[in-house]
Amino acid sequence: MFSTDNNERLLTYEEVCTVTQLSQATLRRYVRSGRFPAPIKPNPTGRAVRFRIQDVRDWLDQL
Repeated sequence: MFSTDNNERLLTYEEVCTVTQLSQATLRRYVRSGRFPAPIKPNPTGRAVRFRIQDVRDWLDQL
């Protein structure tokens, strides 16, 4: 899933759940409590949020 040539890739909640093996409820709880990196809004006027792949990698490395 992780390619070393594209550190700017953005992941959806579903993709992060697949990679981390967390449920969406748990991931959202972790984000709210600060235990997981906060998502970004690729479009400031939109509702969608994404996670930076490097933030997810760093979080996994700290486990």
